[in-house]
Amino acid sequence: MDLLKAAISSETKKRKTLYERAAAKSDDASGSHKKYVRVADLEKAAVTLDSTTTETSTHAQLATSDQINSADTAASSPTPKNSRNDDDDSGQVAGTVSAEEAVRRLRARGEPIRLFGESDGQRQRRLRMLELSEEKSDGQRNEFRHVLAQVEAGAMLDDLRRQAKMNDDEEEKRKHRYALLAAYDVTPISLSLLRSDMDRLCTLLYVYFKRLLYEWDDYLATRPEEERRSAEGKMAAATQRQSADYLKPFFRNLKQRKLQADVLARITEIARWMLEKEYMRANDEYLQLSIGNAPWPLGVTQVGIHARAARENINANKVAHVLNDETQRKWIQSIKRLMRFAQTKYPPSDLAKMVG
Repeated sequence: MDLLKAAISSETKKRKTLYERAAAKSDDASGSHKKYVRVADLEKAAVTLDSTTTETSTHAQLATSDQINSADTAASSPTPKNSRNDDDDSGQVAGTVSAEEAVRRLRARGEPIRLFGESDGQRQRRLRMLELSEEKSDGQRNEFRHVLAQVEAGAMLDDLRRQAKMNDDEEEKRKHRYALLAAYDVTPISLSLLRSDMDRLCTLLYVYFKRLLYEWDDYLATRPEEERRSAEGKMAAATQRQSADYLKPFFRNLKQRKLQADVLARITEIARWMLEKEYMRANDEYLQLSIGNAPWPLGVTQVGIHARAARENINANKVAHVLNDETQRKWIQSIKRLMRFAQTKYPPSDLAKMVG
């Protein structure tokens, strides 16, 4: 609203100025004061005003360019107190990063440490632009590529540890945690526990899926060196690490007993069929959890203003849980990955019970 008022005020002042100029010229030509002004006089006054404005801006630009040229000449002339050029001064003002630190950061990003004819100040500005672009695009990065880079860095770190014959304390703690999980008996997982003892059911589900995650990691770690170094091996390790990250909210909800009852019932059925090596039925339960049998899985609850047959099948409680939020979709997808690993490590006697 303020912008509109300012525009109206500016246009009013402009028209008033044009009217006064045209009226003054008309009075000078005729020698008498006229109440009205012709359109031709207004157009001539507008042309005169535009030319005056153009000349004023041209003079201002020329004065500014003269000041800039004199400043450049003064900066380029050598002085006994300071012999650094303008680019170095601007680089020091733009950032406080040293030359060695700038080289290290550029190399870490795969960028050239210096372009042809580039000064230190220009390099500092280029580094800053790169960092700003990374900050802006941080939320749109490829998560799997980021995890893959972490896997490659972890493989290099493992090689260094083996060469130095170092014992990793974290690995010992991990083995101890897996031994505690392996001591649990998870066979009582069933829907009856959902009604009788939900706390125990959540604990058993936590132990079962956490143990599968550890076994998946051990399985990938015991592969031959050539297979682990291959592209497929790195992608498999990245998939396992990504699934572990995605499952953290799921394990946290199990600890805090915050899972919805219907979601917990589906996960219980998935775990029960996986324990019985009925992976086809477990996959059916996964489909019920992720997509469901709702005729409108995208959440459509109103399709018109008139009552129609089977209208009760379109309601909010049949919306697919996998589409509720991104976090829930990720850990449900990770449960599917654990199911695929389980049928690889614990294959059924009948291959018809396997998925895929």
